[in-house]
Amino acid sequence: MRRPLPGIAAVAVVAAASLVASSSALARAGDRTVDETYPVATAVCAKAHANTLPPRLAPQAAAVIGACATLENAFRPLVANVDAAEAQYLATASAQKGLVAAACTRPVSDHAACLSARTSARASIITARGTKQAAVVTFHTMVQGNRNAFWSTIGALRGTSSTS
Repeated sequence: MRRPLPGIAAVAVVAAASLVASSSALARAGDRTVDETYPVATAVCAKAHANTLPPRLAPQAAAVIGACATLENAFRPLVANVDAAEAQYLATASAQKGLVAAACTRPVSDHAACLSARTSARASIITARGTKQAAVVTFHTMVQGNRNAFWSTIGALRGTSSTS
């Protein structure tokens, strides 16, 4: 005999609701600030600017501030690239939908032109979506690479003396 599992349904509903309510689940690449993207690194940077670094990093405060500047300056172009790809995608989709609407007004008098407009629109939108997705992948890859480079620099500074 089968028994209903109301607990599983409740868990699924709670999980779905938490995903919908979570802002990070819906965050778009480039929506977060530098502080939100690199929270621990920016905390170290704030300590460097306030001259409250841990003893092993305190002698290299200028180098830490330089690493922070590199991290922050590398972030802005990444956001700009994602925003440009998103804008291009939206513009392409809007333009193509307009062309389809113009070619396929009811009653459709030229079915071949309507079909051609839909086919062309579909291909253009898919290409623009691919460009946008590539920009998002590049964004995430570069963010992680910048994070790794920053922490490699900080790790190297921890091991150096203040005279070098």
